[in-house]
Amino acid sequence: MQRLALLALLLAPSCAIPGDAAWSDLHANAFGGVYNLTAGGQIDNISGSAGGLAASGDLNVRDETENTLRYGARFGFAPVEVFLSGFSHESTHGGTFTGSIGPLSGTSDARTVLDFDLQRVGVGFDVVNTPVARVGLIFGVDFFAFNDFSFTASQGALSRSYTIADNEDVPIPVVGVRGDVGLPLTGLRAGAEISGFQADVEDVDTEFLDLDLHLGWEPANNDWFELIVGYRMIEFQFDGEIDDTNIDGTIDLDGLYFAIGIVF
Repeated sequence: MQRLALLALLLAPSCAIPGDAAWSDLHANAFGGVYNLTAGGQIDNISGSAGGLAASGDLNVRDETENTLRYGARFGFAPVEVFLSGFSHESTHGGTFTGSIGPLSGTSDARTVLDFDLQRVGVGFDVVNTPVARVGLIFGVDFFAFNDFSFTASQGALSRSYTIADNEDVPIPVVGVRGDVGLPLTGLRAGAEISGFQADVEDVDTEFLDLDLHLGWEPANNDWFELIVGYRMIEFQFDGEIDDTNIDGTIDLDGLYFAIGIVF
């Protein structure tokens, strides 16, 4: 990976050509909009104690969809660019818990709360940068913050609540590839970005995959405003100890987003 980054740095200056694209010369752009996010997952091998309550078992988290705000900004002088993006999400999920929690055992109905923030900061290096298209590498950190990751298991009138993570931050290093292409005479710009990483982060074996596909459209006679529609999919796998709980799970996030962008 170090050799790949060095190659990008050596090649990028020779491949950057001045132009009017959103990634040419000295440039900046920002966007904000609605992310129609579906979240769900499976959390297995839960084992631990929180608030004096012991739990052991598997938690099924059914998919739920909520709208949230997604935002981002980029600034750079081609072929180098820094970026920031993020969103917050809060949802309540149905499902089941199979195992034991306090006096409950067997299979219980479960209500799971997922409340988290995800922010990315990083830098991009374009290997190819022309007025029509660019291709580059990205290096950054995703800050995954669990504000509340908890569930309540119920059997009839008896219920118990368990907190897996509360105000817990998981920084995840990411490496990826991005590409953008302008479609002449249409005002359309298509882009794609795929990134991820596998690492041991604070006693948690983490695997992270992030795919973002988007299409932007600039109305005629306009060079600063665009409408954006995209799709983003994230798969977050973790195996290890969060707070005082051992877990082996996967959280899946995906959905369409609609945004307004400003280009300088």
